[in-house]
Amino acid sequence: MSTDWIPVELMSAGKRSMVRWIHPGSRALFLEPFFNQTVDALIAAHSPQKLTPIDELADVQPVKAPKGFIFHVSRCGSTLVSRSLAGVARHRVISEAAPVNQLLLAEHLAPRHKAQLLKGLIHALCGTAADTNCFIKFTSWNLLFLAQIRELFPATPWVFIYREPAEILQSLTASAPRWAANQALLRHTANPYPAGVEQMIFTLQGIFSAPLPHLNRQARPVNYTQLPAAILDILAHFGLALDPAEQGQIVRMGQYDAKQTGEVAFQARKREPLPASVIEALAPLKLLYNEWEQIRNGSEQVHAE
Repeated sequence: MSTDWIPVELMSAGKRSMVRWIHPGSRALFLEPFFNQTVDALIAAHSPQKLTPIDELADVQPVKAPKGFIFHVSRCGSTLVSRSLAGVARHRVISEAAPVNQLLLAEHLAPRHKAQLLKGLIHALCGTAADTNCFIKFTSWNLLFLAQIRELFPATPWVFIYREPAEILQSLTASAPRWAANQALLRHTANPYPAGVEQMIFTLQGIFSAPLPHLNRQARPVNYTQLPAAILDILAHFGLALDPAEQGQIVRMGQYDAKQTGEVAFQARKREPLPASVIEALAPLKLLYNEWEQIRNGSEQVHAE
């Protein structure tokens, strides 16, 4: 099966689990901030589509492993990193792909079967071009499945981008994330809160905690405050050898609003301060944040030696 077709959605047809694919033709891919925006553009362009049984994902033949994974806690600059990487023509950056989210939370699949499908799905998203480096930016809560992802791609380096918890929550309360209404995710995490700030704090604690047991030399913690300067460090961590023009393009992309299509100047958003009661409820997250700061400072000393 040709992996020139892009898997864009998992769906059901009667009792059968299916994959919807889109063929992009010669269109430049994944230049938009998020995967779903690329899919919408392909649909608007009347690109060919097809349905196949979901098991065809397990038959995808890999060309090479992804060059790097981007994990993050939400609203912490990860899109800036992915858009900057995508500024290089020979990079293919998959940003928060819907079928990855769907497969991770699929409740009807046996774990071993799901792992086979997930590996094939990621290879299919990366495509068949041998001269292209592929990067996957996962959705924030995908970190809850880090153990399964790392088992499938143990050699792929990864970064964990995080931010001061109060700043994250200011952003999330101003514009609620999709995962806050994801019932399958709430079931998976056994979240006791159906909605609201408490629900988001509970999920964030799981996201902040998830990478801690998996730290090794392939992991690199990055604080939001280090961006965009740290993007060059991330390139080095991913083992990328870029020429000066490519490095310049990546630095240039870091100056723009990452969540806007095209080159739009970034403007800092003003957020309402959090109530004292919410600040108090953030205490466990603040402890996790401080732990990550200690890990990051130690990691930077190791890299400097």
